[in-house]
Amino acid sequence: MDHLKAETMLSALGTVLEQQEADPVDVVICGAMVLLMQGVIARPTRDIDGLGMVVEEGGSLVLRKPLMPDEFAAAVERVGNLYGEGKHWFSTAATILHDDTELPPDIVERAEVRHFGERLTVRLCSREHMVCLKMWAAIDRGEPDIGDLIRIKVSEREARTAAEWCLEQDAEKMPEILAVLEELGHEKLARELS
Repeated sequence: MDHLKAETMLSALGTVLEQQEADPVDVVICGAMVLLMQGVIARPTRDIDGLGMVVEEGGSLVLRKPLMPDEFAAAVERVGNLYGEGKHWFSTAATILHDDTELPPDIVERAEVRHFGERLTVRLCSREHMVCLKMWAAIDRGEPDIGDLIRIKVSEREARTAAEWCLEQDAEKMPEILAVLEELGHEKLARELS
């Protein structure tokens, strides 16, 4: 799926939500599709990674899981079938990050907001947060996340922020974090952190 198809499907999803008079949906997305939609990378990806729902709590917007209310899941499946992508084109697998990590507190505020109709708001993770999440994924998966980070041309400042965030999540992953930094061409930073 490329970014044009993804945006077409998100528009269709917004239309379906309006037709169904569903509750408004405000969602944060991460993963390769964010980088595609922002024009940072060109490689296609199989899905859109939903990171969580944005809800208002105590006057602030916060990110929460679970991601998909039933009416939203039904609308996603309907659009997926219409475009030949099935029901998994909008994935909830990334919500595991709520269990595995302490997500940055400003992830909602710093996201790029896009509206698809009156009932669907999609927030694309900021570049800094995408570097953090991609580095975290690269620690375990390697490719395609390493390749995405190389394509992003991660600066030393971004690499330091991401490495420090990853270490906050799990200090025992230091060797893997250092290996990722070296692959990104930040050997000096890796030596400094080791």
